[in-house]
Amino acid sequence: MSIEQNKRLLLELDKHRYDVNKTTLNASIEDLNLDKLKPIVDMVAKSRAAYISELMSMANQAADKGPNTERLKARREEFMELVKATNALEVAIERGYLDIVGYGDD
Repeated sequence: MSIEQNKRLLLELDKHRYDVNKTTLNASIEDLNLDKLKPIVDMVAKSRAAYISELMSMANQAADKGPNTERLKARREEFMELVKATNALEVAIERGYLDIVGYGDD
């Protein structure tokens, strides 16, 4: 394959990826707007606060004994999972896979 053929193949693959993602995501997520995104930001912030709060609580209680990190680990896993999901959503929006309604429409 020539370099031009490779470039053409990659362009076609990129177009296919865009079309598949746009079709699939828009079928699953309807009416995406700022009001639907705000609760996600709130949820992630609350999860972050719970994670840090758990750390602070552990530090205050673990004077003589070693800390039990099970709850901290659970909070971290929850927080990190929410961050990853939110990042995936942001990428989908940035790449134009999701239609945004009621924002910037004339």
